[in-house]
Amino acid sequence: MSGSWADRPLVRRARGLVENSILWRIVVAALEIRLYDRALTIAGKAFIALVPLLIVLATLLSTSDSQAIGNWLIGKFELSGASADAVRQLFGRPPSATGGLTVLSVLTVLVSASSFARSIQRTYEMAWKLPATGRRRTIAGIQGAVVLLVILAALAYVASLADNLPGGRLVTLTGQLVAAVPAWWLASRLLLSRRVAWHLLLPGATISAVAQVAVSAVGSTYVPYLIERNTDRYGVIGVAIALISWLVILALVIVASAVVGAQLGAALAAREARRDEARTP
Repeated sequence: MSGSWADRPLVRRARGLVENSILWRIVVAALEIRLYDRALTIAGKAFIALVPLLIVLATLLSTSDSQAIGNWLIGKFELSGASADAVRQLFGRPPSATGGLTVLSVLTVLVSASSFARSIQRTYEMAWKLPATGRRRTIAGIQGAVVLLVILAALAYVASLADNLPGGRLVTLTGQLVAAVPAWWLASRLLLSRRVAWHLLLPGATISAVAQVAVSAVGSTYVPYLIERNTDRYGVIGVAIALISWLVILALVIVASAVVGAQLGAALAAREARRDEARTP
């Protein structure tokens, strides 16, 4: 009975409409890429890259201000009390510490950052169903990841100026979007080793920019809450737990945006192919 019911014309037509819809293709692509597992991988590699980088920066700044990194994080997230003390303890360099920047610490940052870049690049390649080949691909992937990191830092800085800009939050969000769309457009092009046409990448870049700006706006209030809650529960290590939790959210946005952008680009390419076929005599 179930087989005959599934073979009815109306059911087949409905199933065909669902399976041919862009939403269904996005859901299938997200399952194929294992969205959550891939986001966890990216978040973990981002954390592994972030902590050594902050330590290196703290070492470089230790001669002038041993608490520079901790104070910057405290100011950005407006922390106070126990959570502020935990951040200073985690990222501050003790006055009695000796020794400067070593070759090993620099290599650690470079290796972890390269691994993070390759992970993001492979995510985009899998979303677009492209093979991972070529030396130039690795260089382009690192360039694309650098663009992403720069735009993340730049948008965070712009957000910190929201209270001082005329128009406040609305002007800030508009400025972030204006900067984020071309940055994501360029980053996508580089992460895919210039193998996808610019116009096919624009829908995905727009989606990525809007998602990132929205998540960043939420993060300005959610991250301090995460830090304070986890600090109360776990002490200093709670800061690290809060950071990895937020990185997972950002990674989910990156992976989901890559999947949505790839499906929108594929739909646009298919529509162009049908249009060209119709024009061919």
